[in-house]
Amino acid sequence: MLRGLGGLLAAPAAVLQGAEDTAPLDEAMQNLMRRHGIPGGALAIARAGQLVYAQGFGFSSRERGEAATAESKFRLASLSKPITAMAILRLMEQGRLGLDEAILPRLNLEPLHGKFADGRWGSITVRHLLLHTGGWVKNISGDIMFKSREVCREAGTRGPADAVTTIRCMMSRKLDAAPGTKHSYCNFGYVLLGHLLAEVTGRSYESAVRQLVLKPSGADGLQLGHTMKPLRGEVRYYHHDGSLGPSVYAGMADQVPWPCGTFSLETNAANGGWVGSVLDLIPFLTSLDERSKNPLLQPQTLRLISQSGATGEASYHGLGWIVRPNGQGGRPNFWYVGGLPGTKAIMTRLGDGFDWVTLFNLRPAVLDAFNTEVQNTVHAAANKVWS
Repeated sequence: MLRGLGGLLAAPAAVLQGAEDTAPLDEAMQNLMRRHGIPGGALAIARAGQLVYAQGFGFSSRERGEAATAESKFRLASLSKPITAMAILRLMEQGRLGLDEAILPRLNLEPLHGKFADGRWGSITVRHLLLHTGGWVKNISGDIMFKSREVCREAGTRGPADAVTTIRCMMSRKLDAAPGTKHSYCNFGYVLLGHLLAEVTGRSYESAVRQLVLKPSGADGLQLGHTMKPLRGEVRYYHHDGSLGPSVYAGMADQVPWPCGTFSLETNAANGGWVGSVLDLIPFLTSLDERSKNPLLQPQTLRLISQSGATGEASYHGLGWIVRPNGQGGRPNFWYVGGLPGTKAIMTRLGDGFDWVTLFNLRPAVLDAFNTEVQNTVHAAANKVWS
């Protein structure tokens, strides 16, 4: 247990609606963080589109003794992917982009070395990128988004490699599989979607997402983060074992704390670069319900998300979300998990109108087990409060 953590964890919860005793939620989060040595975290819950609970726990900065609150801002890591995906689907609804449209003519980029190493690039579609079936297989070629030094050597540039350079580098390499034939979780596919958003809209990626998703959903408190310069109200990040890793930044020490320079948050904007509080993010979740007062997507688009994965499976990657088609209330559940060194994030939109997001400033070493533990813990505690 972290020294001094207990007092902050005992802070009373903020109940936004009703007079429910939220002690089960407070205790569940306290115990979860103690078990995994997590300095700080936050949880927000909405029911039927209304915020009913929001609370911070522990430290936003252990060194400064600052408490985490529901307004503390955390890196969202891969929770950024559904945000990017919803912007793409909004363009589809507007008739500006097709799901089965080839992406290559829209990118306006050339390979680093003048020609494509693989002609199958021409058959990659928007749908393939959303579903993680673009042709890159992680256990074959790894994750290019965390190989900045390698990209810089190939491009002859100083680190960190930016998104455009990374895309051009990948254009000069072979695919691992034919597009559409193999699912493999792929950060790079979402970097391509981010570049596509900018090209189609004529705006920056950030501006396009803000116009298409954040302002309409009420989640416009979200911001793109910076690797080396925290935003106002942003937490400090901690690595589970305190070790150092290789810097991707020219001019820095070769070994740096894992959350502070071993990757470029700016390069990973579309797949992992957004920063915000649980209060900033919860309106995005509640807008993804056709019963919302101001739904972000049309009902047919929401159905498309849940029907686009591997039919017959209990859960799968749909268009931008992990989907359980037979979820609470007989309606689909959407959720996503994210992690970077120093960050763990989970958000869930259940079919019965129960939505929640939890953010932490340490990523435990046991990733999959922790994801399951958090989900089970929050659901069990919430059922005690609102059974």
